[in-house]
Amino acid sequence: MGIVDDLTLFVETVRAGSLSAASRKTGIPKSSLSRRIGDLESQLGVHLLYRGPRTFSATEIGLSIYERSERIKDELDAIKALAETFSNHPSGKLRISCPAVLAESLVSEFAIGFSIAHPDVRITLDSSVGAFDPAIGDYDLMIHPAHGDMMVDSELVRQKLSAASYRLVVSPGFMKSLGTINDPSELQDRNGIGWAADGHLAGWTLVDKNANTTELNVNLKFSASNLNVIRQATLSGAGLARLPLAMCNADLMEGRLVLPLPDWAPPSVTMYALYPSRRSLTLAGRLFVAGLTRHLQDNLPAA
Repeated sequence: MGIVDDLTLFVETVRAGSLSAASRKTGIPKSSLSRRIGDLESQLGVHLLYRGPRTFSATEIGLSIYERSERIKDELDAIKALAETFSNHPSGKLRISCPAVLAESLVSEFAIGFSIAHPDVRITLDSSVGAFDPAIGDYDLMIHPAHGDMMVDSELVRQKLSAASYRLVVSPGFMKSLGTINDPSELQDRNGIGWAADGHLAGWTLVDKNANTTELNVNLKFSASNLNVIRQATLSGAGLARLPLAMCNADLMEGRLVLPLPDWAPPSVTMYALYPSRRSLTLAGRLFVAGLTRHLQDNLPAA
């Protein structure tokens, strides 16, 4: 292996934050990765990394070399992406992070089909708990719903995939305890089910068909990070909940859930593909994002 290859591995290691994370990203065993960086240090005659049981960081000279090596790696990535585009043959690894419920309900089907259609692309689809983390780590892509300006401070590039409609729902039993509801004000301080992805907010925004908005304050009696758990709590009568229409549509059609305010709903949530701004997506990544956009638009229920 040449010094350029070892420099790119050094960049991957610093970006990943540890040898273990870099090993997962590159597919190179941790011991081999450590040896390669050791060989690079010997060739350059300097120490590049502080490596201890609890510490991992670039040395002062290592950071300077990393900053210059980033440009080398980015140019190599751009060259590879250009060659892939010219040959129109996607290949390589594509690591994707996606909230568990979204992965299970919509993304996994497309990802599996994409993998079969492009045999030289190796896909890893990992599920996240749902809370947004601006550190993309060793992933090439992050699929995530955005709530308002949640990602405004993120340095990641955002590409819109689709918008998902949400509904305010309750179980028939809970609806019976509410009585007749004609206005959002009549739901103030009722029991609600919180969601970790929005910080367990007790103040919910509702929008009507004329784009009028109102704030609904609920009494959070139960909270969860997983929308499947929230759906189960709603079906059990724990309180009001906000669920994606794609998740609760069948429950509404079959009467397991009802709309306490049919003319009001939570705002739609936009789903994005996110990736680091410092490097371009490979052809495989670009094709995946384009195809997933069409897949979501075709499969999300209309508002």
